[in-house]
Amino acid sequence: MMTKKEKKYLQMFRFIDMLILKESVCYRLISTSRVSNLKKFWLIVVIILCLAVIIGGRFYWNYKIDHTSMSAVQTGSDVIAGGSSESVESGKNIKAHIENLPKSMQKAAEEAETEDGQVQVILIGDKNAEALATQLQEKMDQTFGDLFFKVTGRDMGKSTSLELNHAKLSDLFQNVNGKPDAVIYTPPVYNDDHQVSTDDTNTVISLFEEKVHVTYPDAAFFVSPPSYSPERPYINERIDDMETYAKEQKIQYLDYLSKWPKGEKRSQLVGNDGETMNKSGQKIWMDYISDRWGLSK
Repeated sequence: MMTKKEKKYLQMFRFIDMLILKESVCYRLISTSRVSNLKKFWLIVVIILCLAVIIGGRFYWNYKIDHTSMSAVQTGSDVIAGGSSESVESGKNIKAHIENLPKSMQKAAEEAETEDGQVQVILIGDKNAEALATQLQEKMDQTFGDLFFKVTGRDMGKSTSLELNHAKLSDLFQNVNGKPDAVIYTPPVYNDDHQVSTDDTNTVISLFEEKVHVTYPDAAFFVSPPSYSPERPYINERIDDMETYAKEQKIQYLDYLSKWPKGEKRSQLVGNDGETMNKSGQKIWMDYISDRWGLSK
């Protein structure tokens, strides 16, 4: 089936052939007919006009064909160049974002970018884990593209620090595809209240970190404290002690509580139970991570 352009070309050539035929007829009339000089003059004028139309038409159509071809080639080149530029820019963006991540996470992200893989992150601990994991997943997708990171949340329910320490990592990380590349641990300080001492809660942080590093040597490990209590000052003291301990042990600590308000305003950031973050509290945590990890806002 001919294209519209081919049909136009065919019509053009038929028109030219018709003009040539008329030229030939006109010439025979001059040569063979006994016509007056005036008629011959007008016939010659018609022949000249026919020749001009034929020659001009050929030049015009040759120009149109060449111009159309060059435009098509140029358009194709622009599309290819544009696509390549966009692809390169996208790659540059990912590499720049990887450089903003904590150094302990950069190797896993670089390997995922090179091998078309996925970085596995798990938040494990208190009631906030799953909600924060969902928000972190959204931020990671906005920054790195869909599912370059896979963030999983694990709520340990009523488990204490000692119970978590006795659990197997394979059970704790059963929802993680493959192995975790980063573990964000929130010590269950509220569950430990009146059951586990402050020292034991802190010691479990080191034991848990060591267990993770023995099993997953390349995994990053972070401590994210629970939110401050608006009603129980002694819980807040335990949280502050935990921060001091983690920093002394040189464990990566997510100090989002430095942005937490003081006094009565703390009640505006948690639910009725006094410990589970509401949306306002979650925003403080997420803004802190976004600033420190260079995530999109």
